[in-house]
Order: sequence, then structure tokens, then C-alpha cells
Amino acid sequence: MNFEQLENRNIMLFGKSRALSADEFAMQLQNHNIRLVDDKDADVALIIEGRLVNPIEQDRLEALYEERVAPMIGIAEFEKWLCNSVDAPKLLMSLKLSGDRDRLMGYLQNPYIPNELFLRLLKLYNWEGLGFFESDENRDITAALISRFYENIERNHNVQYANMGIMHLLHQSSSAELTETIALLAPLQSALKEGCDNSTQKILNAIALHPSASKNVLKQWLKKGNDEIRMLIAMRHDLDLDLQRYLLSLNSAIINETLSLNPSIAHEIALTLLQTFPENIAKHIELDEAQFRHLVEHYALQLAQNPTLTVAMQQELLASEEDVRTALAGNSAIDAAVFQALFENGRGGVLRSLIANPLMQSDKLKQLFEKDAESFGADIAANANTGVDILKQLASSQNTEVLLALAKNPSTPVELLYQFQLDRRLERAVKENPSFGKHIQRDNIGWDV
Repeated sequence: MNFEQLENRNIMLFGKSRALSADEFAMQLQNHNIRLVDDKDADVALIIEGRLVNPIEQDRLEALYEERVAPMIGIAEFEKWLCNSVDAPKLLMSLKLSGDRDRLMGYLQNPYIPNELFLRLLKLYNWEGLGFFESDENRDITAALISRFYENIERNHNVQYANMGIMHLLHQSSSAELTETIALLAPLQSALKEGCDNSTQKILNAIALHPSASKNVLKQWLKKGNDEIRMLIAMRHDLDLDLQRYLLSLNSAIINETLSLNPSIAHEIALTLLQTFPENIAKHIELDEAQFRHLVEHYALQLAQNPTLTVAMQQELLASEEDVRTALAGNSAIDAAVFQALFENGRGGVLRSLIANPLMQSDKLKQLFEKDAESFGADIAANANTGVDILKQLASSQNTEVLLALAKNPSTPVELLYQFQLDRRLERAVKENPSFGKHIQRDNIGWDV
């Protein structure tokens, strides 16, 4: 129905409004020049069935329906239109000037107002120095916030009454506006300055790590937050240069060490931290040729673990000592030709690193198994890429280390895991094997996993 056509027309309401109070309902009708009448002969354009319709009204409503005096709809559909048509600037100004807390709470608990208006209204709410659930009013507003934006709230409705519900909501959402609005709420601002319990700290941490957290929020979190929050922000890969410089200016050993582990820090920051944490910088920084040359003489072992090595850098490290080549063999970003060279010429530790490398393929695992199953049995048994035929052969081993690796391997056939479960040495590893857990849920319990 085109509700805009109701401008300057008459409507009838049986019962009461639902999402809006009686006064608010009348006010919104007035804003649209819609008149509420009780006479069916007053050129009625619409009849609305509200809540709490008494028996007398019900009889009259049914009579009007039979007479087809005007179209009839439920109150929800009409209120949804009214609430989505609210003059937001006018409402916000009215609430700011009046300070009408009850009216503001009514709108915040109204499911029909747009999300954008809800967030603007939420910024006006006075939490009165209390936490999210430390008063009945705060609890109701917090529940309204969570239930409005939480995905699949119907399947987990109790989450709206738990402090952790806000954290889970943040994890779900990619909205920068929602994240910033929550970050600026008074209970979190207070927690940031004065300290808080563990559950609220987790909300603060979720904001510090949130991919949509704005620079303004992060800057505020750095200035007011504790070292735990600063360390989390220091590890963000999208941290801009200004925030990196600010973190460095704090002159905190623990913050600087955390920054040195961040592969996305700017080169000027890396050069400063190189004096204190050269090993971390060598291992994590995004390398260029000049940095590689500067570090390779003393920190080749750490450089070998750096995922940004060029092929030429990797090939140069191939000629290094055994420990450097072992570290290079464990680097999941190495070139295929470098991997092959290590595989063909490597021994002991190098081959074990290659086996554990995600780049290791089943055909090469088979070669190593056939060549020296005794030396590499446990390593091959632990690799998820190992072929089922080899895993079955390894299951006959008397070596506890090999059997334990098989019990933990998600690729180990279920029938073997059932056998291992009977062995007290392996029982715990089988229970913690994610593949075995999924099998039990899907086949024994019938869950959809």
C-alpha cells in the first residue's frame, strides 16, 4: 500500500499502537497530516487493527470489514511505515533539547526505526555512569543494540542479555559505523580509563583488533588503553605511519618488541627497531635488497624464515650453513625450484622441515617413506598430505612417537582412530583430533557439521 496517499486523509484505529506510545503515534500522524477519527462516514481511507482490541471493538471491526468501508491492515505494517518516515533531524533536536529519557528509550527499543537513526539516537543515551547491565534501563538498551544487529538472533536469543554478546556482535559485524558507535559508548570509555573486568576487557580488545575500527578509535584506544590493548593494535597489518610513530614514541620495551614482529611496519620504524630487535626485524619485515644485504651477514637464520624473500635471496641462502637451510626448508613461501633443491640435497633436519612445510606434496612424502621410513616415520605420520596407504602401513609401527602422530593427524582413516582410541597412550590425542570429532558428531549423533 502507498501510505503517502494518506496525507490529509482520515484513518480509524481499533485497539492500541504497539511500537509507538499513544502520544508518539499521535505526533507522527500529525507530522503526516493524518487525522484519527472514530466515524466510519468521515471519508475513512484506512482501518488499522491494533493490539488489545476489546470485544466491542472487535465486533465493530468485523462489521466494517463486511461493509468494505476501507482497506484494513495490521498495526505493525502501518507503524513500520511511520517509523521509517520519521524526520530524523527534527527528532534528534527535540530529544536533545527536552532530555526526555523515556521517549528516547522508547525509540531505541522500537524495532522499526532505521539502523542509521538507531545509532544516532544511541549516542544520546545517558548511561548514568553505570555499565551495560548495571541497571534495568541500561540492560534494556544493551539488549536492543545486540538484538538489532546480531545475526541469527532467533537461534541465540539469550546473547542479548550477556556482556559477551557485544563482543560476539563486533566479531560478526563489518560495519565501521557500528564499531565506532559501540567504541564511544560511555561504559567502554569508562572501562578504557579506569580498568574493567575480564569480559569488558575482551570487548575493548575486540575493538582494538576490529578490521573496521577507524583511525580515530585506534588513536583513542592507544592513548587511554592499557598495554594489552596497545600490543594488539601494534600487531595490526593496516596500522598507518602516524599510529606506528605514536607507538614508538611511548618508548615501551614490550610495545616496541610487538611492533618488531609486525611485518607491515614502515621502513623508518623498522630501522629504528633494528637496533634493539634485529632478529625480529630480519624474520618479519617486508624485505628489499638493501635490507637483505644489511642483515644477511649476521641474521641469515632469521632471514631464512622471512616470507617476503625473493627467489634470488632464497637461492643465496641455499649456500648457507645447515641451520639456515633447515630454517629455509620450513618457509612456506619458498620457490618450487628452491624447495626441490633442498629436497634433493638435504639431510636430517632439512628434510624434516620440508616434511612439515605445507608445500610438501604426497608424492615426495612417499619417496621419503620408501627411502627411510625409520628416520622420518613420525614426521610423515604427522603430515595431513600423506597418502592413506602410507598412513595404514605406519599404523603397524611399534614406535609410540609414530602412533601418536597418526592419532593427531586429521587425515588418518577413522577405522585406525577407533583402534588408537583403545590405547591409553593415544586416547587423548584421538579425542582431540578434529576429524574424529566431526565424524562422531556427523555419523554417531547426526549433527550437521
